Amino acid sequence: MFSISIRPMVAADLAPVAEIYRQRSCVENSLHTPFVSEEEWRARLQQMGSDLQCLVAVANDRVVGHACLITFGSEPRRRHAASLGVVVHSEFRRQGFARALLTELIDTCDSWLGITRIELEVFASNPGAIALYRSLGFVEEGRMRGFAYRNGRLEDAVLMARYEGMG
Repeated sequence: MFSISIRPMVAADLAPVAEIYRQRSCVENSLHTPFVSEEEWRARLQQMGSDLQCLVAVANDRVVGHACLITFGSEPRRRHAASLGVVVHSEFRRQGFARALLTELIDTCDSWLGITRIELEVFASNPGAIALYRSLGFVEEGRMRGFAYRNGRLEDAVLMARYEGMG
């Protein structure tokens, strides 16, 4: 068993994060394309600026997971909302890393940013991720037909959100 450590992403994490996103299973379950380089990651991070907050999960000094929170600070009527995404190295799935990353981002929204709505999209064919999100208080709000290409064909995505006042 691994001890889970969650911390902010730093520049030295670009290589291991890019490696995680190059895994086929990570490409399949995200909107990233294969072979994203460290330079591309660096450019994405710089472009997003303060609207992007990223964390990494570490096991035995190895970066094994990555999660980002995107706030909508530049959109005045959406400052209460954020979007998030998470990915875990295939060797470390189902060991609590995604839950730990998401829990930290949710706490950041609730305790520090005044974010009352957190939203995400997940491929409809990913029941494990949907179950994880549900367990963290997310509910399904809709379905987008033909959302994105995945393994050579268009697949649907489920829209999910967690918002203050949900009962």
